[in-house]
Amino acid sequence: MKKLVKIEDYFVGIMIIIATCLLFTNIILRYFFNANTTWAEEFVRYSMIWITFIGMAICFRKGIHFSVDFLLNSLTGKGNRTLQIIINLISIFFISLLIFYGAEITLFNINSGQITPSLEIDIFWIYLAIPVGAGLSLIHIITNTILLFKNEQHV
Repeated sequence: MKKLVKIEDYFVGIMIIIATCLLFTNIILRYFFNANTTWAEEFVRYSMIWITFIGMAICFRKGIHFSVDFLLNSLTGKGNRTLQIIINLISIFFISLLIFYGAEITLFNINSGQITPSLEIDIFWIYLAIPVGAGLSLIHIITNTILLFKNEQHV
C-alpha cells in the first residue's frame, strides 16, 4: 500500500510540474517569439484530466474530500463513526458505478481507434484515467471503511 501511495503522489506531483513548465514555455514562445506549440496545450489538457482522477484517489486516502461537516461535527463517538461508514458505503457504490462506466467508455474508445489531434495518441489513454482513478479511490475508501469498522482512526 505504501508503494501505491508513493506512486500516486509522485505521479500527480510530476504531472503538475511538467504541465506548469509546458504552459510557461508555451506562453514565452507565444508572446516573445510569436511561435506556438499545439501539442503542449493538448498535453496539459489531458494531464489535468489524469491529475484530477488520481487526485480524487489521494483525497479519498487523506479524507479531505469536500463534505458538509455540520452533521458529522454534531455527532460524537459511535454516531459519528456510523455516519462515516454509511457515507463510505454510499461512496463505494457510486465509485463502483464510475469504474464500470469508465471502463465501458474506455473499451468503446479502444475499439473506435480514435486518436488525439496534435499528440496523435489513442484517445482511450485519456479515458483510462476514469477507471484508474476510480479504482484507486475505491481501494482507499474500502481501506478507510475497514478501519472505521475496526474502530481505528482514519488513515
